[in-house]
Amino acid sequence: MTTAPADVFAVDFAMLAREVAMDILPLTDVLKLHQISSEDWATIQENPRFKQMFEQMVREWNSAASTRERVRIKAATGLESQLEGLIAALSDESIPYTQRIEGGKFLARIGEIDAATLHEGAGGAPFAININIGAGVPAVSAITGVRDTPVTIEAHPVIPEPAR
Repeated sequence: MTTAPADVFAVDFAMLAREVAMDILPLTDVLKLHQISSEDWATIQENPRFKQMFEQMVREWNSAASTRERVRIKAATGLESQLEGLIAALSDESIPYTQRIEGGKFLARIGEIDAATLHEGAGGAPFAININIGAGVPAVSAITGVRDTPVTIEAHPVIPEPAR
């Protein structure tokens, strides 16, 4: 289906330029996703506004600051493209049960529906509390060289309610 000439300019140039610059999907898939014919793509590529947006997107995508983001997005896209196969494999009885269980755990983890992920998300980063029980002698601060008076903190455990 060819886009009418007046509609070519209704295409979201920024989104199209970003997706082409990111080069995560083949160009033919990006064009199909946006329902853009080969002829319309040729017209869009010649548009000065699109060219400018595309060049900017390529610069941003290839900047050193976006390396981590590029890897994260490409990995997520690759994983997403394989999810249907993984989901189908969970019910394939020719695959050993233990492997299907591991696949289910993996899906739960990436879908953020497993218990470990829920607790991580609720409480933030893990933390540790060190409790030193000594003979009651104040410690000497390594920074100031002054004896620190021990502080007693009364605490009660807080058990988070499960997410609903």
